[in-house]
Amino acid sequence: MHDCIIASTSTEGQNLSVTFEHIDVLSDHPLNYTGMAMYSGEATLTFVDFEIVESILFDTSEVKNKRRIVVEINAQKRELHYSDLLVDFEVLKDEVLNKEGNYLFHRFDGTTSKKYNSDFGYWVIKYKKLIMEWDELIDKAWFEER
Repeated sequence: MHDCIIASTSTEGQNLSVTFEHIDVLSDHPLNYTGMAMYSGEATLTFVDFEIVESILFDTSEVKNKRRIVVEINAQKRELHYSDLLVDFEVLKDEVLNKEGNYLFHRFDGTTSKKYNSDFGYWVIKYKKLIMEWDELIDKAWFEER
C-alpha cells in the first residue's frame, strides 16, 4: 500500500469502503498473473463489519521556531473522525497488528491532506473480512524495474 492515496470513503451498514487512486498489486497476489508487481487504476478496499479503533493526527500547527520537528515529541496527538483523516491520506506503511477471534486489527500510517498540513497520522481498523476490488492492472509498479 506504500504511496497509495485515499480518494474517498463511504459506509454502508457495518462496512467501510476506502477508494484509492491506485494500489500496487504484488506479483504473488493470486489475481495478478503478470509475474511482476503492477499498479491498478482506482481500487476499493471494503472492510466488512468494521470498527475504527484509532484515528490519530500528529498536529504540528502549533509548533513554532523549530528547524526540525520530532513528531512524537513536538506534535500534539489529536483524535480525528476517520472520515476527516482518511480523505487524501497517503499510506506510507500498513500492517496487520493481530487477530482476536474473528477480527483482524490493521494499522495504516501515512501523511494527511493539505488541510492538516500534510502532517503524519495513523488509523487502526478492526474488521472481519477485507474485499479488494480493482478494474485493471495498468503497468509495472514504481518499485519494479521499468
